[in-house]
Amino acid sequence: MTGSTPPPWVDDLFPFPTPPALRTLIDMAWQAAYAFYRENDSYDPALLISHHDFMFDLATVPRPPEGCTADPDLTGHGEPPVPHFATPEFVSFGSLGDGGDVGWLVPAPELRRGDHPVALAGGHEHGVTLIGADTRTGLEFMLSWALRRWREDPVPEPPAWRDPDVWLAQNRWRIDAHARKRRLADRLAAELGVHPDPDGVFPGSRWKGTAVWADTAFDIVFDVPEGWRHETGADGIGVLAPADAYADRRPVVAERPRLEPELIAAAAWLDAGCPATALLGLKDTFVNGPGCYFADLKPLWARAYRDLGRPAYADRLELMAPYYRDSCDCPTPH
Repeated sequence: MTGSTPPPWVDDLFPFPTPPALRTLIDMAWQAAYAFYRENDSYDPALLISHHDFMFDLATVPRPPEGCTADPDLTGHGEPPVPHFATPEFVSFGSLGDGGDVGWLVPAPELRRGDHPVALAGGHEHGVTLIGADTRTGLEFMLSWALRRWREDPVPEPPAWRDPDVWLAQNRWRIDAHARKRRLADRLAAELGVHPDPDGVFPGSRWKGTAVWADTAFDIVFDVPEGWRHETGADGIGVLAPADAYADRRPVVAERPRLEPELIAAAAWLDAGCPATALLGLKDTFVNGPGCYFADLKPLWARAYRDLGRPAYADRLELMAPYYRDSCDCPTPH
């Protein structure tokens, strides 16, 4: 690398090509990181991971180009995490810092679509909140959210009883940080061609102060190809699959389901060549049952993904396993 040319980054961050709108954000982060690299012969991880921390921290970042000195934290990156209480169809691209994530809803990765709906996963309960039909509108919503928070918590000014020069000297870092973030927000909005609005909402979400809540009256709808079918599910995403992968009836999972009957039903549907119905029942059991069910659900859950041609999602179940190792308090052992 010579001159001011930013380093190329390899598009291997996600199980599918990075949508153009997120590429724009990552390119902006790389430009700042590369400027730091040219001055210091090393990368600052914060410039890549937290460069847009007023919206989210990046869930995964590109590896540094070959030949570049790098902080150990940047020598590699793994699979994007599956947030607590989410299912593998939620593919995170950013962490909100409070246990929640922002990411794509990708119910059928084999369709190889160039972009995907964007949602929030809270990390504290099941379900997702839709915030955009694609990455561009999702980032527009995230920018709107930042503007809303800044409106409620504006740049501080010297109180009347303080010496302005002393106060400014003590608080300059806060003012400069806000100005830097606002410049980044304005630049990203301009490059994406979006118009964030602190009062703007996207169908499926609503404001409660500066918090984002799901609109429970709204069902997430996906583009269903001819010959396919989408069934809503307890995780808010459901199952999108070829119609012939479903049985003639959908599973009915109780609020606190008994594990053994659900496992027997899922195995029967899988053996009958109906992996979509089995997947729907297994995911609903995961959402409606206690976390200790996960280990027993996982083998059949992975098989359903593989039977549908989604082996990467079977692998993503392994990322979930550490979250669900709590002791079991079920009345009968399983």
